[in-house]
Amino acid sequence: MNTTFLGDALDHWKGSLFESLQNAGVLTDFAVDPLASDLHAWKQQDFDLYARLLRVELLQVLQHKVSIADNRQQYFLEVLSHAGDLFIDPDTGVATGRVRLEHHRRYVEPAEIGQLLDSGKKRIAAVYQHVHGRRVADRVDKVRQAIGKRIEKLGWSSYESGTVAMLFLSRDHHRVEAVSEHFRRILGLRADGRIRCGVESEHGHA
Repeated sequence: MNTTFLGDALDHWKGSLFESLQNAGVLTDFAVDPLASDLHAWKQQDFDLYARLLRVELLQVLQHKVSIADNRQQYFLEVLSHAGDLFIDPDTGVATGRVRLEHHRRYVEPAEIGQLLDSGKKRIAAVYQHVHGRRVADRVDKVRQAIGKRIEKLGWSSYESGTVAMLFLSRDHHRVEAVSEHFRRILGLRADGRIRCGVESEHGHA
């Protein structure tokens, strides 16, 4: 998340998803990390606004001593200090190929997501994915395949729109199935084409 984008309509969409899942008890001990690509520019009112838009308490927004631009390894160690469910909010999404150094802060790496899932076998890690110039479903498939190479039997669910997706990932596939079932109950017949769920292994989708 970059302050340039803070407050756009998609932040309301993210917040609606998380409020619904928390109220239903699908997400537990939930925290959010803005993955701020311009952390030094963030002021207290920006963190306050981010919490309101995502419909969480300010205490649920993870705080950092270093920025992802300055020290990625230390940054993710600080993320790992939270033991419960997580949302990470990169500017663009998951890197599935080589990324230019100056743009690296806009992405999260599959190995970094693997680290989050390894640290909590029951944890749900939600990741925002922006999509440009291709079908959202195709991009989601590439992302889950990249992460699936690092996590055996990766459970995944996605909520997809025309230009963005929210991915829910866990080693416990029953937990992401609960995410999928929750949104399918809400959307009913309109869930097809928007809500998907499965288990990804290194041999492909199961």
